[in-house]
Amino acid sequence: MSENAATNYFGLPDELSSAENSRVTIVPCPYEATTSYGKGTSKGPAAILEASQQVELFDDELWVEPCTVGIQTAPAVEMEAQTEAHEEPFKALQDAISPLVEFGKFPIILGGEHALTLGAVKACIGKYPDLSILQIDAHADLRKSYEDNVFSHACISYHLYKTLPNPNITQVGIRNISKGEADWMEEEQPNIHIFWARNQEKWNFSEIISTLSDNVYLTIDIDGLDGAVMPATGTPEPGGMNWYQLMDLIKQLCIKKNVVAADIVEFSPIPGLHAPEFLVAKLMYKIIGYKFALDLGVTKKYL
Repeated sequence: MSENAATNYFGLPDELSSAENSRVTIVPCPYEATTSYGKGTSKGPAAILEASQQVELFDDELWVEPCTVGIQTAPAVEMEAQTEAHEEPFKALQDAISPLVEFGKFPIILGGEHALTLGAVKACIGKYPDLSILQIDAHADLRKSYEDNVFSHACISYHLYKTLPNPNITQVGIRNISKGEADWMEEEQPNIHIFWARNQEKWNFSEIISTLSDNVYLTIDIDGLDGAVMPATGTPEPGGMNWYQLMDLIKQLCIKKNVVAADIVEFSPIPGLHAPEFLVAKLMYKIIGYKFALDLGVTKKYL
């Protein structure tokens, strides 16, 4: 475990965390403007930074140190509340992510609330017009507006669908949807594939991944995990995924598709309880390991 000061995620030395030596860039985005139940997502990136110092850098599953691909910590992206008055909502995040995507970096955005995903996805579309989205979530997030704000966290999937050049979203773990959202789906018949949490014993991850295009943006709302595993979120729902289900899904996704960027959102730290932020830090590290497994020399023995 790292003993370095918490100046970058995972406490890495300069040779593994400089911009020129890093294939991964972590972008903290403590955006919080529309949380509607529990608060505190703005404190998520800092709590994850602190917890990441305790993550063991050797991965016992992959049998390598994923950090050797280089993991840069970018400056936090700060934004005021985004509303319809903004001609280009979440442009600050889009501007931060766009050059990373263009230069072939792998960005991981740490939220902050789920609404910020719109800016990150916009940054990827120019290079990947076929982009599809794998969304791990408890909520469908398909409202057109919520609490008089079209850019509420409860509307993110609707706006992502309307933004994608070739709309294609796959949602996994959903167990909360409003009648309005259900009515819209029945009328619109959108290219959205929902794998309901209530059916998780029947999930086939190969089937789930086959619904996606070659290039995929991965967005993980941590309330997709069961509340017993992840209590530190503002909108908890019972009946979610467990840790190893999530690991298996991400691993298979990274083997079969080109994951171009990822985010982890809706984490709200609970004072005095460190397990949740450590989970998110380790989740981030596992994503990096799976994304670069073959480049790191991982063999099928460990996959």
